[in-house]
Amino acid sequence: MKRPFTPYIACLAWFIATAGGFSADDMLLGQSIRGFRYPDYDSQGQLKMEISGDKAQILPENMIKITNLQMTFYEEGKAAMHISTPLCFYDRVKNTAVSTAEVCMTRTEINITGTGFDWNEKEGRIRIKNNARVILQKTDRNSDLENDRADPQASRTTGSSFRAGDTNDTVITSTRLTFDQKKMIAVFEGNVVATDPALKIESERLTVSFSNAKKVELIEAEGNVVITRDTVHATAKTAAYAIEDGKITLFGKPLVTRQKDSLTAETIVLWRNSSRIICEPNANLTIYSDQEMHSPLAKD
Repeated sequence: MKRPFTPYIACLAWFIATAGGFSADDMLLGQSIRGFRYPDYDSQGQLKMEISGDKAQILPENMIKITNLQMTFYEEGKAAMHISTPLCFYDRVKNTAVSTAEVCMTRTEINITGTGFDWNEKEGRIRIKNNARVILQKTDRNSDLENDRADPQASRTTGSSFRAGDTNDTVITSTRLTFDQKKMIAVFEGNVVATDPALKIESERLTVSFSNAKKVELIEAEGNVVITRDTVHATAKTAAYAIEDGKITLFGKPLVTRQKDSLTAETIVLWRNSSRIICEPNANLTIYSDQEMHSPLAKD
């Protein structure tokens, strides 16, 4: 179900362009639409997405070049996610978008930036191609999303209205990022580094799973995992970090060191805000004699 948008001339031109047919495309090819807003509704009449921009130019093969693209996704009538980029190419038939420019994405408690992206509505997938950077913030973003929706120019000027810099923020950087809107999973690949005030995780691949309430509930690291917490240094092939209880489980030849002390086992469990460590089975603890025996590496 499509509903009209303003201005009227832009609405009419867009309707003709998206209606299909060789003659309409031939007539509008190369023409530009300025200051448009295009809402998309589901079968129940609920607003599910809105695309707007400063200018849209009709190109061959169903492509539309959009300057200062703004995409807002809605859930239950409320703005849930916002994407902005200076330049984008939108396929009006396949419902895909691609850009090589800088991009900013905001969702509840999440701010994502990077260079180059592609979006596929059918797959529900958004991919950042280079220099992905994510801030997971422990504050409510709903009001900010509504403000971005009301004043998209502000988000273009500042990158977003997201309040970065909170001491509780978790920051994740990587070469690439793929976000699955349907499964609510973000996959980071290439030189992944995740940091918060108490912990640093480095790996080749990192998967972040979100709960139904859009909260981060699990972080899974794979490939040359390195975890640093104060003076404690841990390595493993894979690691699972349960956010709610701060529990970190290391698999695949895990090794934990503190200064010269070392601890190995088949599985090692440590906690983000505690010196407690559990290792099993086949635990092996090495403590140098010139150090105190109540090392926090002692087995639970």
